[in-house]
Order: sequence, then structure tokens, then C-alpha cells
Amino acid sequence: MSNYETGRRLEYRIRDIFRREGYLVIRAAQSKPIDLVCMRDGRSECKTDRSWLGKDRKKELLGLAEQAGTPIILAKRKRRKVELTNLADGKMFDPKNLTTIP
Repeated sequence: MSNYETGRRLEYRIRDIFRREGYLVIRAAQSKPIDLVCMRDGRSECKTDRSWLGKDRKKELLGLAEQAGTPIILAKRKRRKVELTNLADGKMFDPKNLTTIP
């Protein structure tokens, strides 16, 4: 399986997780720096954590989060599960709690 296919499958899994929680999810294929935008009572921007995230990209994403007033959530596969973390503080993240994050 190619890297593109692996990344796309991960994005679809993340999309499904957020949709089950009542989010509208828009996938921007081959986009940078945001892969998925998930909206419910506000907005969350998601970036899959498949590739290395350097200091410049992290700074760019945190700037977008500040402008939008919403967190950037990193997603990665961990064994057969998807692990979500908040980019700003590195803490584990549950989509059910998204609207409570400042």
C-alpha cells in the first residue's frame, strides 16, 4: 500500500470518528497544512500526524489555531487505533470534549 493510500485510510478513519460525534467533516485531499476540518458548535482543524512535523509547520498550525480560535488536533495510528492529541499542549484528546477546549 502506498503512503498516499495509508494516509487516506487514516483520514477516513478520523473522519468517521468525528462524524459519529455529530461533526460536519470536510476532507481537503492533498492539502497543506490542514487535511480535515471538523465543525460542530465551533470549528476544529485536524492534521494527520503521518509525516514529521517540524518547528516551522508547528508554528504555522498554532498560528492558524489562534486565528480560528480553535485547537489543532494531531492524529496518528497507534497499532490498530487512532490516537488524537492537542498540538498546543500534547495532551490526549477525545472528540466528545472538543467544544470544551478553549
